[in-house]
Amino acid sequence: MEDISTGILSADYDDGFVAYINGYEIARSQNLGEENSFVPFDMTTSNDHEAKMQDGGEPETFLIDSLFLKEILLNGENILAIQVHNVGESSSDLSSNFFLSFKMLNFSDSFRNVPEWFRPPISYSESNLPIIRINTFGEIIPDEPRIPAHMGIINNINGINKINDNFNDYDGPITIELRGNTSQSQPKKPYRFETVDNNGENNNVSLLGMPSENDWVLYAPWSDKSLIRNVLTYKLSQEMGRYSARSKFCELWLNGEYQGIYVLMEKIKRDKNRINISKLEKNEITGDDLTGGYILKFDWAWTGDNLGGFESRFGTLYNYHYPKPSDIVQEQETYIQNYIDDFEQIMSSDLSLNEEIGYQNILDVNSFIDLIILQELSKNVDAYRLSTYVYKEKESLGNKLFAGPIWDLNHGYGNCDYGETWITSGWLLEINTSGWDDPIAFWWQKLWEDDNFQKQFSQRYTDLRYTVLSEKNIFSKIDSMSNYLDDAIERNYNKWPNLGEYLWPNYYVFDSYEEEIVYLKSWIKGRLNWMDSESRLSLNDKLILPNSFEIKSIYPNPFNSNLNIEFETLEKIELGIDVYDISGNKIVSLLNKQFINGKNKLVWNAKNDLNEKVAGGIYFINFVSNDMQKSQKIIFLK
Repeated sequence: MEDISTGILSADYDDGFVAYINGYEIARSQNLGEENSFVPFDMTTSNDHEAKMQDGGEPETFLIDSLFLKEILLNGENILAIQVHNVGESSSDLSSNFFLSFKMLNFSDSFRNVPEWFRPPISYSESNLPIIRINTFGEIIPDEPRIPAHMGIINNINGINKINDNFNDYDGPITIELRGNTSQSQPKKPYRFETVDNNGENNNVSLLGMPSENDWVLYAPWSDKSLIRNVLTYKLSQEMGRYSARSKFCELWLNGEYQGIYVLMEKIKRDKNRINISKLEKNEITGDDLTGGYILKFDWAWTGDNLGGFESRFGTLYNYHYPKPSDIVQEQETYIQNYIDDFEQIMSSDLSLNEEIGYQNILDVNSFIDLIILQELSKNVDAYRLSTYVYKEKESLGNKLFAGPIWDLNHGYGNCDYGETWITSGWLLEINTSGWDDPIAFWWQKLWEDDNFQKQFSQRYTDLRYTVLSEKNIFSKIDSMSNYLDDAIERNYNKWPNLGEYLWPNYYVFDSYEEEIVYLKSWIKGRLNWMDSESRLSLNDKLILPNSFEIKSIYPNPFNSNLNIEFETLEKIELGIDVYDISGNKIVSLLNKQFINGKNKLVWNAKNDLNEKVAGGIYFINFVSNDMQKSQKIIFLK
């Protein structure tokens, strides 16, 4: 007996059980009363419970403490007794399948090997992540409808959360169901739940410090083995000044079984703390009230909440998100459909660029630019087609169509093996999706083709590269999140040992979490470098000096060694170039010296008048020829 340590009872049953070793209770199902309470032989369970192994599932596991085992095990013969119970006298099925396993301190050939499906138990006493415990009282969580359950959250101020601590963030009823589309088929299930009162009515509460709501998501990172792609993007969006779902990492226990690292998230909702647009009631069917607010979604029509919408005259599918398909009334449907049809009609015509009635007067251009920057940065394969939102405010409050919030990018950042999205080069908006089952609405690409839109895109991207989208900022977030997850990473991958395994749609498969993080960083670095080469103002906004010459290119920008400036003239001209720092201090004055085949070329080696290397940052080149001058922003990476 001294060689036996921890024990595990693996239980697959229909509908309930109590298990004993030598007359001592070691485990029971949650539908048969309190631990160690007497269970008569003819007692029925409080609810039914289905066996899982017959459908390819795995049994539940019950850990038996090593000290308790030492007290109850005897030298020689020991008796395992299982008392199985049904949900009712008229129930047509009763089944049980049990496996008792022990951890051996020393090798012994007296015991058989554990089954192939066996996994060592996840056992820990504390975590720096909040702990969420959900009890469905034996019920299997369905796709729909939501079923009643209890949820408790442990989130201590000192950041140390012990598994047996009292619930101090939430302790009450919820209703819960599966969420997602393809993600429902993964072993680690994602969930949607609503906090409710004791009568089952919606109950707005704050969870983990997030603004009060009743509608929540438990996102289950699966194919994204870094576990952080979505949260990283949401944080970048927030730093850009755009709302995105607030999110908190946590560890989930479901019906007493550890489920790994999850992300508790807000759903995309209309309220003052989320998408802050006007509330649209069913009786608001005339005047300014009718004109806002609406939230529309691009996605498959048969998934999640997408149970109502419309197809525009140009074949674009829009799903109603707010008001819900069940809440929107006919007058509101007619209004938003006509608004979208009018918008698409303009976008399909030469009037799309018209200063008075073109897209600049219909769209909040800045919001579209920010969404596109994040979609293109991640090269998200679903961008613009799926999990993409737009929303509209009332006429009196601007009457424009906004893009966002950003949502669901777990297949981005090189984590996808189709659509060439694993390659760090190439714009998603230049992919031809016309033959796809879910093509991009034509007007996204129409926007992208406009020179003025690309100039605004380049200006915004350039500005962000030295703040939110700097490698330093992005990588510090990645490091901060992976460090915060800490020991929970090992627990998660002990529960779900999928490192080194292809999970759709992985392009690369790595054997360790550390390699996943290295790859994520290297992919982002490569993507930013390519976007830098394509998106800078210097490559999209040619400098024109009237009646003199045209700047053909300034490259590379940003640069880390030499900056090349080329322009064409009929003959060599003297062109003075002054370089200023962001504070307006002149750094150096240059004069072009090369003239070959009509091309003038000048090179700046990032040194000042004292031949000293300048600091990295933003600089301005001032071009002067006779009485004409022009300035251009450049960026030196050091």
